[in-house]
Amino acid sequence: MRYLMLVLSTPQDPDAVDESGAPAIEDWVDRYYGDGTASAGDRLRPPEDAVGVRVRGRKVLVTDGPFSESKEAIGGFDIIEAPDLDTAITVASEHPMAHLGAIELRPCWPLDLDGKQGGDR
Repeated sequence: MRYLMLVLSTPQDPDAVDESGAPAIEDWVDRYYGDGTASAGDRLRPPEDAVGVRVRGRKVLVTDGPFSESKEAIGGFDIIEAPDLDTAITVASEHPMAHLGAIELRPCWPLDLDGKQGGDR
């Protein structure tokens, strides 16, 4: 199953300031991109650089970010492939930001564009 790992910064979390136990991102990338578990990912610009796009009444509305007052900000993402949730949790727990911020794992829900997969759950 494919999972989206949202890499979150949590600047207001007092327990997330000790970097001593966090693995190096280079080691995580080498391991999981090297073995094919992770297939895509990147860092994201800060929320202030975000742009919102909505269409209302056939009119395109563009809004500059940031959009919400949150204690967490999405700082990046990775797409991983894992046979089950337990394995995905293990992969996520070894990411440096699991130690310094937080990881949100979201299972992908494939589009049913060809009628062969996904469908409604």
